[in-house]
Amino acid sequence: MDPLWYKDAVIYQLHVRSFYDANDDGYGDFEGLRQKLPYLEALGVNTLWLMPFFQSPLRDDGYDISDYYQILPVHGSLEDFKRFLDEAHEMGLRVIVELVLNHTSIDHPWFQEARKPGSPMRDWYVWSDTPEKYKGVRVIFQDFETSNWTFDPVAGAYYWHRFYHHQPDLNWDNPEVEKAMQEVMFFWADLGVDGFRLDAIPYLYEREGTSCENLPETIAAVKRLRAALEKRYGPGKILLAEANMWPEETLPYFGEGDGVHMAYNFPLMPRIFMALRREDRRPIEAMLQETEGIPESAQWALFLRNHDELTLEKVTEEEREFLWEIYAPDPRFRINLGIRRRLMPLLGGDRRRYELLQALLLTLKGSPILYYGDEIGMGDNPFLGDRNGVRTPMQWYADRNAGFSRAPYHRLFLPPVSEGPYSYHFVNVEAQQDNPHSLLNFNRRLLALRKRYAQVFGQGTLTLLPVENRRILAYLRTYGEERLLVVANLSRYTQAFHLPLEAFQGLVPIELFSQNPFPPVTQPLYPMTLGPHGFTLFALALPETIRVSAPDWAEEVTPEMLPQVPMEEGLESLFVETMADERARAAFLKALVQWLGERSWLALKPQRGELYDALRFQKTSPLYLTLLQLEHHGRTLVFLPLAWDAEERESSGAFARTRPREGYLYELSQDAGFYALLLRRLKEGFQGRSLKAYYRGEHRGPVPEELTLLRPGLAAGDGVWLQLGLVQDGGLNRTLETLPRLDLPWILPPEGQLVWERGRERRVLALTGPLPEGKPQEAFALVQTLAAEGLARLRGQRLEEGGAGLLVEALRELESLARLLGVRLALLHQRLKQVEGEGEGVPLLGRGLGAFLEVSGELYLLALGPRGWGSPLEDLARMAYDLERAVELAWESLGEEEEGMSQAVGAFVVEALLGAYQDTVPEPLDLEAWPGVMASWAEVQLQREERSIRLRILRRWKERAASP
Repeated sequence: MDPLWYKDAVIYQLHVRSFYDANDDGYGDFEGLRQKLPYLEALGVNTLWLMPFFQSPLRDDGYDISDYYQILPVHGSLEDFKRFLDEAHEMGLRVIVELVLNHTSIDHPWFQEARKPGSPMRDWYVWSDTPEKYKGVRVIFQDFETSNWTFDPVAGAYYWHRFYHHQPDLNWDNPEVEKAMQEVMFFWADLGVDGFRLDAIPYLYEREGTSCENLPETIAAVKRLRAALEKRYGPGKILLAEANMWPEETLPYFGEGDGVHMAYNFPLMPRIFMALRREDRRPIEAMLQETEGIPESAQWALFLRNHDELTLEKVTEEEREFLWEIYAPDPRFRINLGIRRRLMPLLGGDRRRYELLQALLLTLKGSPILYYGDEIGMGDNPFLGDRNGVRTPMQWYADRNAGFSRAPYHRLFLPPVSEGPYSYHFVNVEAQQDNPHSLLNFNRRLLALRKRYAQVFGQGTLTLLPVENRRILAYLRTYGEERLLVVANLSRYTQAFHLPLEAFQGLVPIELFSQNPFPPVTQPLYPMTLGPHGFTLFALALPETIRVSAPDWAEEVTPEMLPQVPMEEGLESLFVETMADERARAAFLKALVQWLGERSWLALKPQRGELYDALRFQKTSPLYLTLLQLEHHGRTLVFLPLAWDAEERESSGAFARTRPREGYLYELSQDAGFYALLLRRLKEGFQGRSLKAYYRGEHRGPVPEELTLLRPGLAAGDGVWLQLGLVQDGGLNRTLETLPRLDLPWILPPEGQLVWERGRERRVLALTGPLPEGKPQEAFALVQTLAAEGLARLRGQRLEEGGAGLLVEALRELESLARLLGVRLALLHQRLKQVEGEGEGVPLLGRGLGAFLEVSGELYLLALGPRGWGSPLEDLARMAYDLERAVELAWESLGEEEEGMSQAVGAFVVEALLGAYQDTVPEPLDLEAWPGVMASWAEVQLQREERSIRLRILRRWKERAASP
């Protein structure tokens, strides 16, 4: 294990009580948290910080502990915790828990014993006969407490407490106390936790005439704690200090690398908000400079919001008044010396500001902490007491209790936010999950970027750039040879400025999200503009290292030309989180995404990819079924079978070479052998982690020796077809649910399925079913064949001489097929409306020619598209586009270059399609809208397409629509 893992950590702070209730008692629990681990893994965090879950009377949200060794029953049992911890570790997630060293609850047996006169445990707490002792020490919770002393009638003395009166401070001058707290730490470390957050660490010791904060004795105790931890477990388990102090007071906690591993950067946090509203970077710059100089092995923990108030203790009074006036004008949002608001409402719901601050959080020097719910923009409830307004249940769904619990509303530990713009009816995980523009998916993309450059952002240096425009914050992150440039506009207006990049002349800025190169740096001052609250991230690269994808007409790629992926062991080193090498995985993803961008079946030009899940499919060979999240103009999830082989195969699926373990990585969607293997496993029926195979059909005969690959994702053999959901758009799910209900004679209903399940998420990866006797052919290939035959007859003819009659004579079979497609599409639309209802728009096919298969002269429907695809005209547009493309390909196959003939034939075939459709439906089509639909559909596709034939057709469509 890397002992410096915490430097690359992205920490997600959550309260077990608030996250997910699995047993419907109104409180979140460890079983619920275990069930939601896939969500956290997919989000892109790698470390969980759990707020207190120990036995407690809950007067301070669990920070008042009455038994350090017991879990609060509403959270589950110790066995539940172990199951959660084991599964988190299996997913590569580390877990940090609270170690509340300073105080206990008054209900703790230690305190109850210490109250008794003459008790041997009296010295475990701090007592005094007078409240005048340590006079002048500040009261922290000024809204709730007037003194740090409270009289106890049983003890006949005052006990010391730096926080609430029900939280008496432990006496760290007593060696027995220190020993007892080390034993608590050992207990949870033995169970496997990866680190401890040291709550309220500055207040362990008291000395007369001091502030009783950050005393040398406290620093020494922290060092002893670390020494004890490392003596017992070696390096790898960490201490994270909560010290809400000025930088010069916090730095000693790091020691010379022998103190805490991490500490919160409390002074930086409010200055980020101050810089944003003052539109001036200087508060951030000043604090970054003051927090330099920590040991090389130490790390700052960065955060924007957490479970407490946004503390304003470490700002001047003038700055505090400014921040209160701007961010909390309503006194209800103020508490103690801070602001009790969540991040999104704190920013007035301004998405640009939110995205800007998240970008700073994830790119400044330190390990970022995200507070649960902030990734979806959750709101708060100011009417709940104390700081509970920012501790409400996680909002999973728009149904009852925000999907947090099925318990009656009155039994919830706190009510979810149910009113206003942040109500769970509008803000929830489910609503944002599949929306590429949601806050959740923005954060996933940002976290994926952070992960790709984890060492640069986590361990690299930070150099501020002296931009003349103070509204611009720019800094370089450097690690080894990697140089990343972060530029942020703190202003609400567009800004023009020059970046001082004299030292980087000759380098090319590569925008990290799109991987697009910007003009090279040729002058000392590099001109740039940024929109309101905009930000951009660049890699500064040498020109010769920039790789541009080869065009379609480029020479064939040989194995020697394949990109290299470092791999010392098996595929586990790329796919299994706990074994994955981040640099190797980044190289693998880069190679695969580039290769996918050149596949015509995908019809996308993805900019990057992120591994969503990987499941070993066959123990005897290195073959994994993977789900990959691709980013382009949106986000698309694809299903890909991937394999490794030491030998070069004949198939065209090789996308990378591996070294030092010599071999090749293959994508198997065009490998007929894989389809035969998958069909065999489907008919056998099998279950694995997240994977289940079902086969309920009567056709359980032997699997054909060979399956014919009709296109990537579709294979057929003797009496059987097998389809992969390469693009996971929900189409196969709908095919499985709806196709058998349509009751049309030309439908091929599925009888077997391969399903991936994780929590409530369910995706159909593959379907199979019976096939009539005969040689199957994909409808697109059939159209192309008939078009080639007809065009061959027309070669050399002049259309203006023979007109339409010439086309009808030469294209009789193609016209009949187009008319049959029009009739089938019309009948399908009518039947879908009857079965599924109108819903949100008309439920449609959405698959074009790819939905149909021809066997022995009959057309069969094989698949449906996702729900809510569009209007009937859009479905016709997709079919028309496929028809025209097949005609274009047929014309090119004849070696012809002049486009007039193929355009005329394409238009003729589309007219046949539309005419047959219109003759079949009861109501006439709105053909006046047809050019507009074609143009809008073309506009969407133009953003995706990169290949010449498709671009030609789409541009032609737009031109037709624009002409009168």
